[in-house]
Amino acid sequence: MEPSRQIMWNIGNHGFLKAATALAVASLAVGLAVRIAAWRRGTKGAAAGNRRARLVAALSAIATHEGMIRGRMYLVMHRCVFYGTLLLIFGSVMVALEMHLGLKLLRGATYLAFKLTLDVAGVAVLVGAGLAAWKRYVVRPGRLESSAGDAFLLVMLTVAVLSGFLVQGLRLIATSDPWAAWSPVGNAIAWLLGKTVGSQRATAFHAELWYGHVALAFTLIALFPWSKLLHLLAVPLNLYLSVPWAERASLSAPPDGSTAATGTIADCSRKQLVEADACVTCGRCKKLCSIYQGGIPFAPITMMKNMRSLTRRGNRRAPLRGVVVSEAALWSCTGCRSCEDRCPMGGEHAARIVDIRRGAIGMGEAPQAVVARFTENETALLYAEKRRTVPDRNADVYLWPGCRDAETGEDAVLSALLTLLDRAGLAASVLEPPACCGGTIRRLGNESLFRRDAVANLGYLNAIEGKTIVTPCPHCFNTLKNEYPRFGGNFRVMHHSEYLAGLVAAGKLGAAKDFSLTATYHDPCFLGRYNDEFSAPRKLIGSAQGISLLEMKHNRRKSFCCGSGGGTVTEVTALPNGRERLRQAVKEGAEAVITGCPYCRDNLAKAALEECPEKPLPILDIVELLI
Repeated sequence: MEPSRQIMWNIGNHGFLKAATALAVASLAVGLAVRIAAWRRGTKGAAAGNRRARLVAALSAIATHEGMIRGRMYLVMHRCVFYGTLLLIFGSVMVALEMHLGLKLLRGATYLAFKLTLDVAGVAVLVGAGLAAWKRYVVRPGRLESSAGDAFLLVMLTVAVLSGFLVQGLRLIATSDPWAAWSPVGNAIAWLLGKTVGSQRATAFHAELWYGHVALAFTLIALFPWSKLLHLLAVPLNLYLSVPWAERASLSAPPDGSTAATGTIADCSRKQLVEADACVTCGRCKKLCSIYQGGIPFAPITMMKNMRSLTRRGNRRAPLRGVVVSEAALWSCTGCRSCEDRCPMGGEHAARIVDIRRGAIGMGEAPQAVVARFTENETALLYAEKRRTVPDRNADVYLWPGCRDAETGEDAVLSALLTLLDRAGLAASVLEPPACCGGTIRRLGNESLFRRDAVANLGYLNAIEGKTIVTPCPHCFNTLKNEYPRFGGNFRVMHHSEYLAGLVAAGKLGAAKDFSLTATYHDPCFLGRYNDEFSAPRKLIGSAQGISLLEMKHNRRKSFCCGSGGGTVTEVTALPNGRERLRQAVKEGAEAVITGCPYCRDNLAKAALEECPEKPLPILDIVELLI
């Protein structure tokens, strides 16, 4: 006898199934139509790179969950639910094809494999749901926001799978299925129930429970576009529309080069609207957010939830500033992008902040501190046009001074850098650019002023095309390397840690003294997260005599932002973040903190004075290790 089973066994009336199918499909179709129409009302925006590459990247992320989900337990949990549910849906489709089209799909070895696969899939879903419940309601991490809707969906999914196993077990009892062993879970249930439930009672219970199981399953389908389940569509779509991480370092403005601003939902791109629905409110963006950790009750998750709420209410003309993101949070963001790095759905939150800032500036509603920053920049530009200096064309290497201020010590860093280059036998020339690099100006939302800075500086730098420019400022490094090429310029840009590490490796430089110091290294956001440079500073530290390097818990890509730089103009969050970073360093047993950024060095030094005025923790630039 060929292995098989009767489809719809013990269910005489198919009307309930047809009605449930019709209602579920109608709800699914209407819901998807509503959501897709809302997404399509956004502006088209710019293409985010090669379509094929984006599609491959999105499919790869969805298939493996690698890069999306952090933590072994969470990865297992998501894979169990995702693949288990996918297999159960596929099994239901096979049954439907056989039932409605008369296809003989479930026969012989295929049927036996089908039975075993669905049992394994059901167990996987239950394991994943159990891990999710444990995480949400037992571990209860502070970042995670749980609502009644989350619990409802989790319970619905669990009960749907359990009821399916129970229906299967009752059928096995009633039919004495000779292939029951190929349904191990259903067979175990049949063995347990068989002692108290006879064949006749099993047949009656099977029919009653089958209706409940079908109702649960089709309710989940009907709820798909109206609940958090929508992220199963929105996340893949958002990943497809996202700019690859490697290209994001240059995107503090629209990739098409426009100066468009985002003031309301009506100004948002399709990608931004999809992103709001893709957010699963996991709270990972809270963990290292400089705004949230600095004491302001805001994180990118807040912005996503507010955007989703406005969109679904159809309130397309409500201002984003003050509604989606508070004024305090808007101008406190450092652009560190820890939120984007940790977001499982490829969110581009820091870019949204810049968009909204651009909208505020376009309406003339920027804070006084921001206006003062712009005025200072414009004044410097006017002065530079009268001064018109020209770079020395005969130097071996050129130093972009970055954000110099004698009071904060950056002059000392530049002086030390010149000394080291001279020791290495190189002729170095300090550039006198007509304007600041403009990176901070761009992140504050003044795109037109940034372009004036870039054009003026590139005109000045044309005289040294093909040469190497070194800077001690990661912000200038990121701007010159990743953002200026769109406007012209042909030169090599290096952070001073990269350049000095190369000189040390070539034997041209070495440590001049023994520090006998236990220190930790603080990764600057614009050097590490933006540009993946983690090794050069550590190589320099390793080459210094007597320094024992301790790594903080939050290091490299997971570095904790110092709270300064990147566009923030408030002091509300800077010192709290700096003080927390110092506590992390002290906890590891560090006697000093080494960094490679003037913003980080200045803010951490201020925090060190706040933490211990009598004996503040030393804050060193990596260049000081070789002097």
